[in-house]
Amino acid sequence: MKKSFGLFVELIAAIVGIVSIVMYGGSLVKTQNTYIFLIAAVVVAVIAAIGAQKNPGVCNWGAPIAAALAAAGIGYSITVMSDAIGYVISGLYTMDDIRGWVNFMIAACIAWLLYMIAGFTGMAKEA
Repeated sequence: MKKSFGLFVELIAAIVGIVSIVMYGGSLVKTQNTYIFLIAAVVVAVIAAIGAQKNPGVCNWGAPIAAALAAAGIGYSITVMSDAIGYVISGLYTMDDIRGWVNFMIAACIAWLLYMIAGFTGMAKEA
């Protein structure tokens, strides 16, 4: 079984996903659901990357599932931070108050995009 471009992209996405989980700790408001979805996305990506070597047909679904889980985590974090974003717009908060969340969103969206790219390129190819 030959390794594909998608396998390497998914492993990079998992690393960026771990970084985004750590960065979410600096967010103003945190929710457990966001952590659960982001951790699940990383776990699915790593399991799919390991399993792609033995069963590429089944494990090619790992990247789209990881992308969906990451999107759910990003969505939960947006709903929780919507009030704080409104407070920044109205002037009650400064950008420094939500900078940790913005940094998290950048990393999480990059991880999501990499999961999507890995999903379209495939995890493994026949020899």
